[in-house]
Amino acid sequence: METHRPFLRPGEITEIVGPLSSGRTSLLMCALAGLTRSGAVVPLVDTDEVFDPPTAVRAGVELARVLWVRCGGYRERALRATDLLVRCPGFGAVALDVGETPPRLTLGEAFRLKLAVRQRGLALVIVGRRRIVGAGAALAIETTQVSQEWTGPIVGHTRLAGMHTALRVLRERGPRRAEAEAGFSWPWRT
Repeated sequence: METHRPFLRPGEITEIVGPLSSGRTSLLMCALAGLTRSGAVVPLVDTDEVFDPPTAVRAGVELARVLWVRCGGYRERALRATDLLVRCPGFGAVALDVGETPPRLTLGEAFRLKLAVRQRGLALVIVGRRRIVGAGAALAIETTQVSQEWTGPIVGHTRLAGMHTALRVLRERGPRRAEAEAGFSWPWRT
């Protein structure tokens, strides 16, 4: 993978966790933008059907290179779809957004997913409120909202102009490739 996406590692699972509006989905969109611009086809398993294509396009994602798998809130269906997709050839990475109520994975299920990802040599990114694969993840990143920027009339700022997010590495297996703590800003484009 390229250096601007050091958290996506071939053959490894990365978890991005944090509360709502913490920047976890924005970080995923940055990764999807880089992957799709480099020519990769990336399936996005959307458990709660919250993926917003216009926002993804503004983030630089090439939608023609995204396979959007909508699961209608069924967590088991999302996990089965992810398990099938990580075994399919031809993808640069697979993304799973488990939403606000992540499913419970047994140790065996997590190990099986890790083994499939390793055998296929692709990156799996799991985004949600909390971690679900435990020790199966090579890298776990926590996102936290630091501040928001608002714009609008002087009397009352009514439109979100940007958000600043802090990143913290919760778990990292292997050689350290990134700083333990970092941050990024997500400017909203209208």
